[in-house]
Amino acid sequence: MFGDTILNPFGWKKDSLGAVCDVRDGTHDSPKYYETGYPLVTSKNVTGGKIELTDCSLICEADFNKINERSKVDIGDIIMPMIGTVGKPVIVDIEPNFAIKNVALIKFKANSRVLSIYIRALLQSDYFDDAILSKVRGGTQKFISLGDIRKLEVLVPPIELQSQFASFVEQTDKSKVIIQQSLDTLETLKKSLMQEYFG
Repeated sequence: MFGDTILNPFGWKKDSLGAVCDVRDGTHDSPKYYETGYPLVTSKNVTGGKIELTDCSLICEADFNKINERSKVDIGDIIMPMIGTVGKPVIVDIEPNFAIKNVALIKFKANSRVLSIYIRALLQSDYFDDAILSKVRGGTQKFISLGDIRKLEVLVPPIELQSQFASFVEQTDKSKVIIQQSLDTLETLKKSLMQEYFG
């Protein structure tokens, strides 16, 4: 639909990710953790295409508010690990009652020239691997800089074409959920029958 990202056969305009989106990151501090409080999402909590809050460290309200002054997450934003498992972007689709640490936060304006589903796909593509992951630093603990993410050159196709792509992806995601539910039902049935036969 968009052509080769490097060769750009359709002649789409190009710009840096930092120019078309607001790209920032979470806190780099290490706040004190508590038994109750607000989840602090780090790279390890962004996995499998979703945000996993069950094993987050918890911080107090004062630290939560302080972090969110700089990097408040909203529904529709993209968050992406920058340390450890680099990449694997996720569109925020849950109430973001959490703060972030060491993950990139990509925000979209009301009149943005790019859609979140398009940018997420770009960040999941081989182009991202070649352009950004080649710059990953670190030995045992891999990390990528916010500057490198901001400098990523992106094609900016017409918004109508991006909307068509977004509709296709949303429909595909719905189909994947339905298929997964069917597989889960079959697995439950199989376990039940095995219990009946061999229990």
